[in-house]
Amino acid sequence: MAWLRCSIGFADRDGQFNMRILAVDDDPVFLELLAGMLKAIGYGHVTTVASAEQALHEVDTSTQIYDCILSDMQMPGLDGTALTTAIRLRSAYRQTPILMITAMAGKSFVDDAFTAGATDYITKPLDMIELKARIGMVARLLSERHRLAEFARLVGQRAAQVDINADFGAPLLIPGFDRGIEFLAMENYLLTLGVKRMYATAAFGIHVKNASMIFNKASGATYIQMLGDVGAQIVDSLKAEDVKIAYAGSGTFVCITERDMGQTTEDLEIMINIGLMDFEAIYATDRLPVPQVRVGEIARSSFLSPTKPTRMLERAIAAATAPPEKRGKSGQMVA
Repeated sequence: MAWLRCSIGFADRDGQFNMRILAVDDDPVFLELLAGMLKAIGYGHVTTVASAEQALHEVDTSTQIYDCILSDMQMPGLDGTALTTAIRLRSAYRQTPILMITAMAGKSFVDDAFTAGATDYITKPLDMIELKARIGMVARLLSERHRLAEFARLVGQRAAQVDINADFGAPLLIPGFDRGIEFLAMENYLLTLGVKRMYATAAFGIHVKNASMIFNKASGATYIQMLGDVGAQIVDSLKAEDVKIAYAGSGTFVCITERDMGQTTEDLEIMINIGLMDFEAIYATDRLPVPQVRVGEIARSSFLSPTKPTRMLERAIAAATAPPEKRGKSGQMVA
């Protein structure tokens, strides 16, 4: 499963985690500044290139895989969005963190970057503290991926005897789930939009009601395969909708959209569950129940009570995971 191929850097003589970073910007002065800031916060293995074309040549010819890519948005020739799209087509870089560092703060630029596959979006002028926090986040993400790398080799097997140390509560990027983005990228997208610009955005959760039961009975590989089955049905049921989908952990997917849905959440729930019944014979062979989902009511931001952008995701997940007795007549979760 080449999609999860990931080089996890190395430790220097002091034992500090270090990453191989590729920085892309057509401004040589900024590139020098960025490399200096990265070195100052402990990341000295930085390769700089002056264009997207040079970046693609570098990732294609380098003998070592880069752990993280930092790219400008607006550049002559291929821009940062096109570069991100091109990099994601390389199997070795489908999950590599890509951080856009740009002066372009407009929502359309943010949308384009995350739709292309960006992991995070930082606006210039660059702040040392913010850069350290964002790169530190990437280091933690890569460390977690290293722990999950065994999934790439085994997740395609429905072998109950295979013992994988799966973490029920952890978000992850599910193998084969092509329309899915990382939950971290979804959070970063909303944080980049900010409170004022996200009022048109809505979120809803899709919870596998018997996920805990399947997790406790199945091997780690089979559990991840189950999540892939559910993800495939979510994508098929939402194929006419413009949504971003991420797996948030604990058997729950979360979706965000900026358009009114062409179907109700009740109809969506029915469609997904009907689709999952096609897997009944496979789950019976594994002596497991067919996964069943609950789709929560749509959560939106309020002009009257603005909160941090990621709070909307929390409310969407809570609405999908709340037991029936905690829901109101409209399906909304009751406090």
